[in-house]
Amino acid sequence: MRLLLGIFAIAITAGACTPAANYKSERDEVMKFHDVVMEDHGKLIDNQMKLDTLLKSLPALKTTYPELDTLKEKEAMKDTQGRLNRAEDLMNDWMHKFEPDVTGKSDAEAVAYFKSERIRIGRVDSVYKSEIRLSNTYLSKFRK
Repeated sequence: MRLLLGIFAIAITAGACTPAANYKSERDEVMKFHDVVMEDHGKLIDNQMKLDTLLKSLPALKTTYPELDTLKEKEAMKDTQGRLNRAEDLMNDWMHKFEPDVTGKSDAEAVAYFKSERIRIGRVDSVYKSEIRLSNTYLSKFRK
């Protein structure tokens, strides 16, 4: 019985020593993830510029690709460009709403806030990756 109580006491003590989530480490994780997403931002901008160039050079594309339906491709380019713009808007919106200063919040409230922000920036990352992949596929048909 004493052995059982001793083990129980050690287990409780060990559990009490486990550090609670710290809002600073949660905030740092969100910022690190933001930095990773921003690495893809350059790819997104690059694809937007390639599409803009293609839109401006549709007559030359028709010469290179005589079978090309320029009206159809113009719509596809604008659609792809619009999706890339919306992905960029999502990131801009997240950055404008993100508040790293948690003055006036308890540690638990701050941890919860940063955890929810980590989820939000994760969604932005998913949209970025998807739109970059789709636009890369579209641009590849023009060797861009």
